[in-house]
Amino acid sequence: MRNIRTRLLLSVVALLAFSWGASAQQTAQASTEGKVIDSVMYRITYMTQSVKDTTQLDEHHHYKYGTDEMRLDIGRHLNYFYSYTQARHDSAFHAEAHKLDAGGVLRGSKLPKGSITWRIYQNYPEGQTSFLDDNYVVLAEYRVNEKTVQPQWSIVSDSVATILGYRCTLATTQFKGRKWLAWYTEDIPLNFGPWKLCGLPGLILRAYDSQRQYIFEAAGMSQPNGAEPIREVKNIKKYETLSLKDYLKALHEVTPGESLAALGIKIEGGDEEWQKDFDKFTKNVAPSNPIETEE
Repeated sequence: MRNIRTRLLLSVVALLAFSWGASAQQTAQASTEGKVIDSVMYRITYMTQSVKDTTQLDEHHHYKYGTDEMRLDIGRHLNYFYSYTQARHDSAFHAEAHKLDAGGVLRGSKLPKGSITWRIYQNYPEGQTSFLDDNYVVLAEYRVNEKTVQPQWSIVSDSVATILGYRCTLATTQFKGRKWLAWYTEDIPLNFGPWKLCGLPGLILRAYDSQRQYIFEAAGMSQPNGAEPIREVKNIKKYETLSLKDYLKALHEVTPGESLAALGIKIEGGDEEWQKDFDKFTKNVAPSNPIETEE
């Protein structure tokens, strides 16, 4: 059974490799980065834990977390929040894709792959938040644009904590389908935080939802002062623009098999048990636990 599942996994990896790098043979300059749209004034790094499948628990009945190093790049005009873990993996993957050998063998990145596939631009376009999801399970690229809104916070002034040496105060909100708890410091007068959390009188250094399915913990800060660019995602116009309602519907209804069919890909071969496992993967909706569940 292990060999069967290993072969299934390798096949899935090959499919993902196709979706990421199939054009590499034709485009020697392929890249994940697009045009410069701002420059980084402040950068906050958050170590992040997230749960993709809430039904999968460990032997202690705890969630199984994926981990990412997330970055909040604050520019002069906009903010960019993304998985640096995934960005490094993708960059390395594309670099290898440029070196396809004569036999067409694509050697994947040895860097860890992130658990979070989405990224967010705030105030890009102006006054809006752009949520982009490179969903590798269903081989789709989704984009949700919405007017930027601030959560309605309740500050718990008697709850304090020290994070990275800064005195922080607790605030809570009900936002996008989850109850959020956030610790912010007025010592850093930036009213931003991870994901879409913003609007407090100081930088958010820790945030998690009440079920602790998404946990953001600040691990470091730097001040590039404009020395590094913020770039638009390359080929951003190729992303399928959906409402949040339709995006959530797609996550709960689209199967990998439907996406493969849309790409014109058909997989055959392998023994009967292998094909059974592969069919199960492609015909069932993958587990999904989106960070936001309502508008």
